[in-house]
Amino acid sequence: MEYPLKANVEQRLRELGRTPAEATRRGGLERTFIHDILSGRKKSVRGPNVERLARGLDATLEWVWSAQNEPGDETRLHPAPAPIPNASFPPRYERFPQGETVPLLGQSVTGPNGRFVLNGSEVGRLFRPPNLLGVEGAYAVKVYGTSMEPRFKAGEAVWINPHEPVRAGDDVVVQIFEEASDEAPHTYIKEFVSQSSKMLRLKQHNPDDGETEDLTFETSRVFSVHKIVFHAPV
Repeated sequence: MEYPLKANVEQRLRELGRTPAEATRRGGLERTFIHDILSGRKKSVRGPNVERLARGLDATLEWVWSAQNEPGDETRLHPAPAPIPNASFPPRYERFPQGETVPLLGQSVTGPNGRFVLNGSEVGRLFRPPNLLGVEGAYAVKVYGTSMEPRFKAGEAVWINPHEPVRAGDDVVVQIFEEASDEAPHTYIKEFVSQSSKMLRLKQHNPDDGETEDLTFETSRVFSVHKIVFHAPV
């Protein structure tokens, strides 16, 4: 049986004209990591290796997640990190050249405290604001829920620079692994307070009844903390 990850990584390497060894080096992965995928010994990728594999294959984090899905799963992405948008999308997603847009990522599995999961699909493309010109890996997501009002309203979009350093008071998109779970990380849009070697602290402006303004997560469960640099209705 051939697993989806093996087939997708093989295809991506062919498209790049890159050897497994070169991709491993670029991603900062363990020496046999990609060879283990291609041999079928490694059937999934989790934790920090998701970002490392994405870097080694010039892909997005969402592509790595979706590349592990079974064939025919509707959430699978094309291997290229910036696929051409589907012509059926509304015109507002298509009127900018590809290099002047960022992918709008899809969401699913919503929950308390404005929690959602990035499902790996690209649902459209939005314009690229000036402060993201030339930024590799920039993306956008829609705000879910009212936990960050009046700062962000439900349904508007936020644009993210995954490389810019974060400091107290910045708005961020945070991905958190659930304890004892092999699922994709849960995502939150919050205000960054602080992060130590043990704990990440976040703040929400408008918690629902029964929820608190302050949120804390163990640093060991943090997958990523990315800075929001722009927001607007879409």
